[in-house]
Amino acid sequence: MPESAWGWLIVTYLFLAGAGSGAFIAAVACDLLAPDWSKALARAGSLAAGPLVAVGTSALVLDLEAGLWEPWRQFYLVFNPSSMITWGVVILSAFIPISLLYAAALNEITFIGRYFRKYVWHLEIVGTVFAFATAIYTGVLIAVINGVPFWNTPLMPVLFLASALSTGLAVAMIGAAIIDISTIRTLSNFALGHVIFLSIEGVVLLLFVFMSLTRSVEAAESAMMLLSGSLSPFFWALVVVVGILAPFVLSIVEYYEYGRMPKYLVVGADLCVLIGGISLRALIIYSGTAPQVLA
Repeated sequence: MPESAWGWLIVTYLFLAGAGSGAFIAAVACDLLAPDWSKALARAGSLAAGPLVAVGTSALVLDLEAGLWEPWRQFYLVFNPSSMITWGVVILSAFIPISLLYAAALNEITFIGRYFRKYVWHLEIVGTVFAFATAIYTGVLIAVINGVPFWNTPLMPVLFLASALSTGLAVAMIGAAIIDISTIRTLSNFALGHVIFLSIEGVVLLLFVFMSLTRSVEAAESAMMLLSGSLSPFFWALVVVVGILAPFVLSIVEYYEYGRMPKYLVVGADLCVLIGGISLRALIIYSGTAPQVLA
């Protein structure tokens, strides 16, 4: 595995923050568009969103050198508006409590949830804005790093947003199956979402990798590492086949079969999306090559 300035903590953050924000968006979409027959999915997405992003944010903080031993130093980040880290702190600090409050309200957890139940619509609007901001920020965080040309492209936030929507929907669908296995048939209605999001993710990933071949020597080196180099077996197997093609085909079948596809294949398609999502982020991080300095 090639060396990278960032490691598994950043990969954990990128994946969990994307999946959590995507799960929130999936929950809101279900609650607004189909509240009668998608309650389990909306509940599952809302319950998963806040905790996933909170754990991911903890990994991000710990990755900062001062994060583990001197956590109080993180407060200074808020006072640097020119830094993307500062904007990340603001976005995450807003989204996490909103998503937790939304989960409490939608599921009527304790007296707090029952009280805010009448403000669910307001929480959905504000929370969706911060959910999209959170998902996009996972891509912006590494796209603004000029020291790694492979990452330094406006396609990165688009790629991570598409992946966040797909992985978030997968989290919500798996959670719905756990909460109420009888809802497995209605999940077929949302399989079309996977088809759409995976299509977008596949196209953007294709553009991202092949455009990197012409952007710079270092970006081309990173792209070739994925296409035919040391990381290519993981890229083709885990990202392309398991993460995109397999769930894409299974989701098409699931949508047209509408409840007749075996339950293990329904959940299996969502698990494939999650495997592909974390593999995508790990491979992008570990394939990043810094510019060569010529003496």
